Amino acid sequence: MPERRKNPARLAIEAADRIRSFNHGTLGAAAYPYPGDVDDAVQALVLLAVRLPQAIEQTGGALARMHRAGNVRLDVMGDAVPLDEHMDASARVAAEAALAAAALEAALKKLGAYTCRLSWSESAESAA
Repeated sequence: MPERRKNPARLAIEAADRIRSFNHGTLGAAAYPYPGDVDDAVQALVLLAVRLPQAIEQTGGALARMHRAGNVRLDVMGDAVPLDEHMDASARVAAEAALAAAALEAALKKLGAYTCRLSWSESAESAA
């Protein structure tokens, strides 16, 4: 039987779970025995950050397409802004999130420029 396509939310949850596993797996000092291990992790985080703006833009774009097609309504009780205003605000915040993700990418690339130049050195105590 062919595998069912995972929906975008499930894929994002799986990505978040992997980051949680990474966070748990790197808690102890033994997780990073060498500077190169830190750099490998930083470079992998750069790769993750590089992909975030597109993911955010595609998510916001999906909402915009649905709205243009007339397939979105606003479910609220009480006073609410009109749907068009709500969608405009959603688009602005999605653009802000994509910019924030791009800033994260830039910061991680800067960090990687530092970590890539580090290597292991025996301490003076262990060399004696």
